[in-house]
Amino acid sequence: MFLANYSDGLIDLPLPDLIGGFEKQKKTASFISVRPSLSYHVVSADPDGTVQEIREISRSSMRINGGYFIFRKEIFQYMRDGEELVQQPFQRLIEQKQLVAHPYDGFFASMDTFKDKQVLDDLYNSGKAPWEVWKTDRESSARAVAVAVQSRSEKIL
Repeated sequence: MFLANYSDGLIDLPLPDLIGGFEKQKKTASFISVRPSLSYHVVSADPDGTVQEIREISRSSMRINGGYFIFRKEIFQYMRDGEELVQQPFQRLIEQKQLVAHPYDGFFASMDTFKDKQVLDDLYNSGKAPWEVWKTDRESSARAVAVAVQSRSEKIL
């Protein structure tokens, strides 16, 4: 078993819990599914365009691939040269019921834009970086997440 990551982001994920759960499931591959931390809104509308609902994407039931993985060596049996992991190998895993998504609702933040970097720099400089799990306990981390989310929402507004 081994861990992999292709995320440009930070997370406060408790690895021992995640690994323990994966070991029990006996699957070939897993990934973290997180809520998108975007300021966009999901719109539901009738075919004629009449809006039924607008809600923040981060408060929807939608989840995305967080880019953090646990694999067993059998993953290589599903991979071919030149393929993109999520496109072809993951589809084979899905067909064989060998892929599991672990929902995670703790701190997760992408660093894809300059704005993302500023928010993460602000958290780090304040001494309240939730991804520094080696410095904080889970309760302190949860408080920092709440502050980060509030701060980010205020900056967006």
